Amino acid sequence: MKKLTWLAAVLITGSAWTFTACDKDDAMESPVGYAKLPQAGKTMIESHFGANTVASVTRKNNADTDGSLYEVRLNSGIEIDLDKDGNWTDIDGNHQRLPDALIPAPISNYIVKQYPAPLFIEGIDKEPYGYQIDLSNDLDLKFNADGSFIGLDD
Repeated sequence: MKKLTWLAAVLITGSAWTFTACDKDDAMESPVGYAKLPQAGKTMIESHFGANTVASVTRKNNADTDGSLYEVRLNSGIEIDLDKDGNWTDIDGNHQRLPDALIPAPISNYIVKQYPAPLFIEGIDKEPYGYQIDLSNDLDLKFNADGSFIGLDD
């Protein structure tokens, strides 16, 4: 019986060490003030979401694979990820229409023709191949860097 108790203790301790080690690999985040954002990010937010106020800004210790270092949440529910220079990498409207000025013109023109209102763009991500666009009907579209349609995202 003592051997089983000892074995259980070893397994539990080993599991705890494994989970702790994994936590160290995760990106740590800390809240920062709006003033800590790079100027390009503040300018973009103020230009396109001026009516919204910033609810929170979080800075990651390590950038994500897409370069995102800052996560900005607006009171409206919109979430904006910015890189170290303040350039957006991902904008999630959370079921709200994104400002047209944020969408490259060829992409906007394609969507207006192929997916007319009441559909709208509620998300945009910069990807290695170009852009991923999230429509209000849960359809995800892929475009190259020039704004030409590539296909649907699975």
